[in-house]
Amino acid sequence: MTAIRVYDLKDSVLALDLIDLLRLLAPRSLEVRWVVSTVKSDQPGHEWFEATGEGGELLERLAQEDGQLSGFDLAALAERTRQVIWGEFVGSDPAQSDKPWVTIRAVDSTFYEIDSDDKTVLNKISSTYKDLRTGEAPITSWLLGHGED
Repeated sequence: MTAIRVYDLKDSVLALDLIDLLRLLAPRSLEVRWVVSTVKSDQPGHEWFEATGEGGELLERLAQEDGQLSGFDLAALAERTRQVIWGEFVGSDPAQSDKPWVTIRAVDSTFYEIDSDDKTVLNKISSTYKDLRTGEAPITSWLLGHGED
C-alpha cells in the first residue's frame, strides 16, 4: 500500500480530522465496513487511541475491541467527535474483507496517515491537501519513544 501523511495546519493546529477524510472519500467511505483500533507500536503493549467529544468516547470503546461498524455509523460518530488524537480506521469492502481499501491513522494530533492502493483515494488526498509527505519510516517505528518517562 502507498502511504501519504497529511500535515496541513490551520491556525497552528491540524487542519483536518476523521470526518473530513470520510467526507472526502465518500460515497465509498460510507459503503465499506470499518474496523476501529488502536495505533500499535513495534514494542509489545504500546498502543494508543484517544479521541475527544461524545463520539470520541464511543470510538475509544470500539478501538479497545477492534470494533467493526458501517461507514454510515462511523461517519455519524465522527460528526460527534471533536478530535481524533490517536486512532486507526481500516475500511474494507465487505466482499473483499481480506484486503483493506484504505487505512486512516491519526497520529498524536500531528498528522494523518492514509494508506491505500486505490489511485482515486491517493488523488483526492493529493489534490485536497498541501503539506504531504511520503516514503518516511513506518508509523510503528516512529512511535517507539512515545509516552515513555
